[in-house]
Amino acid sequence: MRHVIRFTRHATRVFAAILVLFALGLALILVPVVPAPQFEAAKGEVRDVAVTGDWQLDDSRILEISLVSTTGLTVDLALRIPHERLTDRPLLLMIAGQETGRKAVEVLPDTRGVAVAALGYPFGVIPHRDGLAMALALPRIQRGILDTPAGVMLALDHLLEREDLGAGRVELAGISFGAFLAAIPTVLDERIERLWLIHGAGEPREVIEAGLRERIPLAPLRHAIAWLLATAAGAHHLTPEHWVGRVAPRPLIVVNALEDTALPPGPVSVLHEAVRAPAEVLWSPGDHVHPKRPETINFITELMFTRMSQ
Repeated sequence: MRHVIRFTRHATRVFAAILVLFALGLALILVPVVPAPQFEAAKGEVRDVAVTGDWQLDDSRILEISLVSTTGLTVDLALRIPHERLTDRPLLLMIAGQETGRKAVEVLPDTRGVAVAALGYPFGVIPHRDGLAMALALPRIQRGILDTPAGVMLALDHLLEREDLGAGRVELAGISFGAFLAAIPTVLDERIERLWLIHGAGEPREVIEAGLRERIPLAPLRHAIAWLLATAAGAHHLTPEHWVGRVAPRPLIVVNALEDTALPPGPVSVLHEAVRAPAEVLWSPGDHVHPKRPETINFITELMFTRMSQ
C-alpha cells in the first residue's frame, strides 16, 4: 500500500512538472517579448469617426461611436448624454469590466446630469472557460490590453471636440478589470482631473492565480498558467502599483468591496500602499461589482455622481 501511495505521489509530481513545462513552452511560443509600450505614439490622431448606434432613454441619449486613429488604432465607445446636464458639464469616462465594456453606460441607473462615456476593449470578451481558445487568443488579448491606455486618450481627443457635448472637467473611472489599466492614461494625460479605481488591486498575477484556484487544483500548474496569462496581459508594464503614485497631486479615489470574492486581500493592500496623498481609500458594502449586483452598482454610482455634482 505504501508503495502505491509513493508511486501515486511521484506520478502526480511528474505530471505536474510536465504540465508546468508545457505551460512555459506555450508561453515562449505565444507570448512575444514586448518592449515598453509607447502609449502616446500608439494614440496618433483621430482620422475617422462613425456613429454606429443612436437611441433615446427617458433621461438621456446614447450614441455608439467607432474611432480610427492615424496609427490604425480602432476604439469603440458609447456616449450617454443626459437631456438635462449639470451647469459645469462634467464628463465621466469609464473603462469597466472586460465583459461589460462600452455597455457600462446602459447599466447606470441615473447619471444625475453627468455625461458618461465607456470604452469597449479591442479584444472583445476573454474566453475564460475555454483553455484552447484562451491560448489562441493570447496575442490578440495582449495587443488589445496594451492599446487600451492609448485608446482612452484617443477617445478623449474626440469627446472634448464634440460641440454637442461641450465637456468641462473630465474624470476617469477604472472599474474591475479596468481598474488595472486606468492609472496609465491618467498619468500621461493631464486633461483627466480625477481618477477613480473601483474594485481593483495590484499584483495582477496573484489575482489571476486566485481566480484559477477552483479550476486548477495543482499549485505548480496554476502558478505557471497565472504567470503566462499575466505576461500575456503585459502586467510587467501595466501593473497599477507602478503607476498610481504618479497620479498625485491630482485626486485619486480608490474604492474596494468589504466582501470581495474576486480579489484576494493581499493585492488590494498592495494597491492601497502604493497610492499617494491626496488619494482616498473607501469601502463599499458587499461583493465585487457586477451587472447582476444592482445594489453594488447603485452604491458606486451614488458615490461617484454625488462627488461629481458637488
